[in-house]
Amino acid sequence: MNLSYWLSRHFRVRRGSGSDVGALIAVIGVALALLVLELSLAVSLGFKDEIRRKLAGFDAQVTVLPLYDPATGGVMPWLEATPELVSSIRNTLQDASVRLSIRQPGILKTDSDFHGIILHAHEALDPEEGFEFERSNIVSGRWPDFSSPHEKESIVLSRPVASQLGLKLGDKIYSNFFIDGDIRARRHTLVGIYESFFGEYDRNIAYVSPALLRSVASRDSLAAMRIDLRDIPFDDVESSASRLYSALEMATASGQLPGIYPVSDVERADAVYFNWLSLLDTNVIVIFILMLFVSGFTLVSSLFILILDRISEIGILRALGADGRMVSHVFVWMALRLTGLGMIIGNILGIGLILIQSLWHVVPLDPEMYYLAYVPVRMSWTGIILLNIGVLAASWILLVLPARLASRIDPAKTMQYE
Repeated sequence: MNLSYWLSRHFRVRRGSGSDVGALIAVIGVALALLVLELSLAVSLGFKDEIRRKLAGFDAQVTVLPLYDPATGGVMPWLEATPELVSSIRNTLQDASVRLSIRQPGILKTDSDFHGIILHAHEALDPEEGFEFERSNIVSGRWPDFSSPHEKESIVLSRPVASQLGLKLGDKIYSNFFIDGDIRARRHTLVGIYESFFGEYDRNIAYVSPALLRSVASRDSLAAMRIDLRDIPFDDVESSASRLYSALEMATASGQLPGIYPVSDVERADAVYFNWLSLLDTNVIVIFILMLFVSGFTLVSSLFILILDRISEIGILRALGADGRMVSHVFVWMALRLTGLGMIIGNILGIGLILIQSLWHVVPLDPEMYYLAYVPVRMSWTGIILLNIGVLAASWILLVLPARLASRIDPAKTMQYE
């Protein structure tokens, strides 16, 4: 067994002494630092996951837009989801789910009020598509099967819009569209109410049948305003969009497609939200640095107290022939034991609080400010392991300086402490 380690285990902290208080402060400091670090990491990851999920639910990770229009420098209002176009998309992004999407501005009108809205209609090209995101936001009523002709008049509104218009499930409401200079009206039945807590989206989005919006615009069954690609990992969004655009360019050059289809991704379409999320990384880094300073300061202070409390023992060790390196290692091991105890307590508290919040959502949030009704957390075992390794490594480095001080104590001078 290492002699320094053995001696550190037998240099017990004296109860009621200054070293006893210093050791307690060191343990508490390390535990609190690790607790705050783990909570910060879990909350940061949770926020990112939830906000990204909501953004992708409304806008899709990757989007194919209609043909580029050289006359206007923009894109056409509609596209045709031809077999060639869909095949090119599926061959490039094989694991993505494909939807045809139509988004038509309109005005919802009741007998006493009206509200401007964007009506969304989605048609899944994959039979296993279950519209999980939309269903998860339903708070009253149901998510209709818009592929059924019996649901052509169904509409799903957000809770704020339904409340503003004084509507409840089963009520009738009219939508008005301005198409080619004409006003066209359709009647709907409110069958579902959703709430995502994304105020901007909730106030501006309603869901209707694709068949209804196609009939309003006099379009056929292959018409859409965009093709949405979902279920793409966020780390692959940018590269997936780039690969898809290159594949569509090659298909255009070979004559399979009639022109250039622009490709967008959610990180560009919702850059404001993603820039806000990037600020979370900066905040977490600042918290990491501050907590490391706190734990480092308490550890160094505690080690100085331990050294002062053990002056006589240091003198005896040096008189018996122990070199400075051995004495230094004794106190480093003592401090690391305190660090280990603090880390155990910090891990128990941190992991426990993360699990409690993830299961029961005990800490609420103001949805108007944070887009979420509770503090989201995500357990990252890799992150927690790396945090523990980092705290342990930082503690070892910080303890070198005060431990070297102990190694330089002169045995003859320790007699004044007797």
